[in-house]
Amino acid sequence: MQIPIEHGKRIPKIDEDFNSLAEHVRQIAETQRRHTAILERHTVYHQEHRAELAAMRSELADTRTHMDLRFTALEDDLVGVKTDVSGLKTDVSTLKTDVSTLKTDVAGLKTDVAGLKTDMAEVKGTLTVILSRLPERPAE
Repeated sequence: MQIPIEHGKRIPKIDEDFNSLAEHVRQIAETQRRHTAILERHTVYHQEHRAELAAMRSELADTRTHMDLRFTALEDDLVGVKTDVSGLKTDVSTLKTDVSTLKTDVAGLKTDVAGLKTDMAEVKGTLTVILSRLPERPAE
């Protein structure tokens, strides 16, 4: 089978096909330029953000190290505080014992004072008896 060739129409059709193809290639080239520009912008954007991300990661690592040191110090302080609290509990227990001993001593002193009052009353009574038996002194 042969394609019929119409000699008068062949060159304008080739020109039309060529122009259509050239327009299509131009559109593809324009699209490619736009896409290349977009890709370049995105590449710069990603490079900037990658650098920012690296800086943030470094800062986070520094912060983590700093916080670990602080938590270790706090844990050490907590051990000291627990020891201090234990010591304070012992001191409070000792003070309670001392207060109890003081209360016992005060109760003993009250008993002694009551005994002394009784003894003084007896001494007064005895002294009154002795004085009543003594002759009166002449007034001078």
